[in-house]
Amino acid sequence: MMDAATAARDAIATTIAELLAAGANTETLAEYRPAHRTLLVPRRASFTTIGPVWRLGVLLLDVDGAMFATGAVTRARDPKHPNHTSVSGEERRQLREAARAAGFGIHDTVNFDVMPLPLDETLGTVGPLVLRDGALTVSWNARRTPDSLRPFADYLRERAELAAHPPEGAGEAQR
Repeated sequence: MMDAATAARDAIATTIAELLAAGANTETLAEYRPAHRTLLVPRRASFTTIGPVWRLGVLLLDVDGAMFATGAVTRARDPKHPNHTSVSGEERRQLREAARAAGFGIHDTVNFDVMPLPLDETLGTVGPLVLRDGALTVSWNARRTPDSLRPFADYLRERAELAAHPPEGAGEAQR
């Protein structure tokens, strides 16, 4: 397992250097606190910024090499009139409003409820990382089928290339 962790650290360092050199766009990693009461005083839902991350498919990577399995995501938006069409729609609206209230720019992507993926004794046992025959792989679907496993370094290289050089028109759609 130590060889897999060392190889993963090397792949992560190479990926970070490539993303920085290319000026790849980042998203924000934040901690979400749902609405609550403190000493009977109502507090609105809020986000606290942790830092920038690159989205690499099912993984998020920060500049220090910390890796996370993607969790929930929202975009900051100006509050709109609640439509009350569904509970989940109202929850998404409240998340977007909380992101905007936290100071994120309109359309900024905010990642939260992520799973840290440390390169320790848990390597390959949590999230989308899988140890297979002593090599670290990434599963891009929840079923972890053999067809969904990609070698870790190859996966990072492919995703970093997409992040550094997005296809023409990517991210330009109406939001």
